[in-house]
Amino acid sequence: MEKLRRYNVEGTVIEIPIKYDELSGMYIEEYPDFINNPVYTSENSPIMFTGEDACEYAETLTEEPCFDCGSCRFYRQLSNTLIGVCGHEKKKKVL
Repeated sequence: MEKLRRYNVEGTVIEIPIKYDELSGMYIEEYPDFINNPVYTSENSPIMFTGEDACEYAETLTEEPCFDCGSCRFYRQLSNTLIGVCGHEKKKKVL
């Protein structure tokens, strides 16, 4: 049976598989490809991996460049994992 961690991401429950990593000697989460297989919150905002390359709408709160989702002011990090939600209005799923 595959080990999973369940997260409630702003109303959307997702399951992230965890695998034992021989090199580190610990279990690690295996995040899906949220770009090619998008997952959205109940408010239609995309769930993203923190280290994903910054998109064309990315902005920081400082003068520093924005390289990834985790450094963007629109990104809301979920506690204790490397996923979060992009809060930019132009990234919401159009219904």
